[in-house]
Amino acid sequence: MSSVRTSEGLGFRDLVFSDLVRYRPDEKPSWRGVLMRCLSNPGMIASLILRAQQRAFWSGHVKTAFLLRTIGTILVGADFVPGMDVGPGLLMPHPVGVVIGNGLVVGANVTFGGGVTAGVKQPDTPGGGFPTILDGAIVLANAVLVGPVVIGRHAQVGANSVVLSDVADYTVVFGVPARKVAVRKGILPGSYEEIANEQQEQAAEEG
Repeated sequence: MSSVRTSEGLGFRDLVFSDLVRYRPDEKPSWRGVLMRCLSNPGMIASLILRAQQRAFWSGHVKTAFLLRTIGTILVGADFVPGMDVGPGLLMPHPVGVVIGNGLVVGANVTFGGGVTAGVKQPDTPGGGFPTILDGAIVLANAVLVGPVVIGRHAQVGANSVVLSDVADYTVVFGVPARKVAVRKGILPGSYEEIANEQQEQAAEEG
């Protein structure tokens, strides 16, 4: 597994603009662009709340961070528990029902579908832990990530899947519990995703 690109060294503006680029990759980021996306997509509103909460928490304003958690729940129906570290370029086009635990680590250019839950397996017990989601990964609607699992670079978790173990880079998993079903290229949503023939054949051979 590869290292994860976190939010370290990035300010509120940097993080918000990085999220905006996921919606409008061909436009220069601006606050006007952020406003326009907020008027048409609740995911951008969710990003603003999450980023404000993230910076507040790491600046020591814990009460403000928890207040923003409540605001996020009311406005967009998403629960961001203060303490997580989410890297640049997060895309949440359908934020309703998303639950992010306080120990979650998310890399750059990650995509969450609606209703995704990523949290601790058994709180306050050895081996509990939180998931780590590496750069470019896609977690589709209503997927559940349980405990200290690692979702690899550009991996994809299928809708309604329950992930109980690590997912390798570029791997597509699906089911309860989630199992490998394919291999994908590292192409971000917004472009046509293709499966490389050689990788697909290798995945089929490996079962």
